[in-house]
Amino acid sequence: MIDKIEKRPYKLINKIQNYAWGTKNENAFIPHFIGIEPEPDVPYAELWIGAHPKAPSEIVIENEKHDLDFVISKFPEEILGKAVAERYNNKLPFLLKVLSINSALSIQTHPDKNLAEVLHRNDPENYPDDNHKPEIAIAIDSLEAIVGIKPFDEFKSAVKNYKELHPMIGSDLLNEINQLNKSTEDVTKKVYSKIMNADFETLQKVILKLKSRFEESEKLTDAEKQFLIQFDNYGIDVGLISLLLFNYVRINSGEAFFTEAGIPHAYIKGNIIECMANSDNVIRAGLTKKYKDIQTLLAMVNYNSSSSEIIAAPPNDRFVYKTPADEFEITRIYGADKIFSVDSNKSTKVVLVMDGEIEIKWTDESAMHSANYTRGEVILFPAILTNFSIRIINSGSCYVVGIPGV
Repeated sequence: MIDKIEKRPYKLINKIQNYAWGTKNENAFIPHFIGIEPEPDVPYAELWIGAHPKAPSEIVIENEKHDLDFVISKFPEEILGKAVAERYNNKLPFLLKVLSINSALSIQTHPDKNLAEVLHRNDPENYPDDNHKPEIAIAIDSLEAIVGIKPFDEFKSAVKNYKELHPMIGSDLLNEINQLNKSTEDVTKKVYSKIMNADFETLQKVILKLKSRFEESEKLTDAEKQFLIQFDNYGIDVGLISLLLFNYVRINSGEAFFTEAGIPHAYIKGNIIECMANSDNVIRAGLTKKYKDIQTLLAMVNYNSSSSEIIAAPPNDRFVYKTPADEFEITRIYGADKIFSVDSNKSTKVVLVMDGEIEIKWTDESAMHSANYTRGEVILFPAILTNFSIRIINSGSCYVVGIPGV
């Protein structure tokens, strides 16, 4: 029985998702990060930190664990803050994750809010909630990914270079794209749609020809190397073509990119922090054994590559990753023996310790308190705890997630 929420930080215990693309054994980042021994040959893909009903974190209260979504439903204003509770219907608006990627995730986009409501209403099995899913990916060490369809000039060059694709596109559309000298979303959309809708026999011939070409080449691009790697994982899959037509991105520790609704993307390899609106809606179209919804993806793809530019984190001891998202704002803080004061703005905060150790100090009605937390631990600060400080110990670092504009 929980009687009240106190003005103090609370530790969260978080759930692991064992998707097939996660890292295993000695390379399993997540178990080592949170201090557990990985089970042999079990993939550790995602650590969920939040209150999504699929895998809610557990909050530790008086040495007992309770599902966070349940506790928030009992004390929404105390935990979320009055403004957030009203705006987001008594629900935590963001979901924080740690991802450890060994092989490519699906070619995917996320719906906007209106489409999410329609998809959930019509197909709740494959679209489990009615929320949109803007998200940011921040590299822990590094991340390789494909993000957004190439700008028109590069897209046109790729179509010209990979002649094996031409049977999928057709002579009329090839002539149309070759005659254009400036960007046109309409033609790019028609070409990509023709490829994604190709019949299996044509797709098989094209992929096997590309595979043969790449195997015989002495010099391959990153995307071409991944084509061969992911062929071994997925076989004849239309998602392999997207590796050649999307922007291939490699980001280093602390760098990030934001994907808004409709930006097609796929993470390929690396360990990342990911923060998003509280949703599990994914529209998939390739590189997956899961449900594919190619027509929905094609109908809502955003062809504007500039929507996914890289955020380069400067070497500051405190850096805010600014995005258009209303549901979350994430701040990285690090350094040796530095103290950071945090104002809750009367809304909840979640802190993830990335490295080293941090000391949290806070005040309630009676006294000043402190507690130390180490790598892999997660702390929730309820809205009623209006301010606290974080001291970085031994060159540690942490991420602080809150809700902007409240």
